Amino acid sequence: MQVGELTGHGYALTLTMRDTPPSAAALGQVIKAAMKRFERAGVIRLHWVIEWQARGTPHLHMAVYTADPLRMRGWELVNHWLAVAEPYGASWGAQDVKPIESAGGWLKYLAKHAARSVKHYQRQGMPPGWEKTGRLWGHRGDWSTVEPMKFDIDRAGWFRLRRMIRAWRLADARLEKDPAQRARRIVSARRMLSHRTPEVSQVRGTSEWVPEDVYLRFLGLLADQGHRVVQVA
Repeated sequence: MQVGELTGHGYALTLTMRDTPPSAAALGQVIKAAMKRFERAGVIRLHWVIEWQARGTPHLHMAVYTADPLRMRGWELVNHWLAVAEPYGASWGAQDVKPIESAGGWLKYLAKHAARSVKHYQRQGMPPGWEKTGRLWGHRGDWSTVEPMKFDIDRAGWFRLRRMIRAWRLADARLEKDPAQRARRIVSARRMLSHRTPEVSQVRGTSEWVPEDVYLRFLGLLADQGHRVVQVA
């Protein structure tokens, strides 16, 4: 995605429900109905990602853009969500809306979740029978895209790269001026490679955590140190 081309007014939404729908199809119907309502409300583009709470209930993280600012600063979209998710116990106080000051944060989040396999940790916690639902994300509207870069790295270089990125994130987090935000970022950086399942911990992604130029410099450093780093066409 080209961040500079995301025109309009952006809002980041977290949309939740108290109860788990009876099937993946039922959840899909709720999401589809919400998307239609959002478009009628003036949303020109949106991108959503599903995650699962520990108790097995889905919630959505969403970025939406409107051509004109919304009078209720995005909370009118919550009203639309409640209208379609009310059968599953969606309540006003459990939702969240924030203005998108920069698309960078959303793009980092999206990079981590947009193309995971059915065995990925994002799908852990699904109710029985939901494991084969396909991708847990979707988009509408005019999202500008660019072709991703792909690299083949030897195993030792991969683990070295992960440690370098975690160190970079910690250093960057410590520069945060807001004390509360700094504390949250430091905790997040320290835990970025951790997971209760070792097999998952070993393959957790990294590119979403650093700017592209920093990531490429790390790859160059690995190559200088003798690791195999080959760009794949």
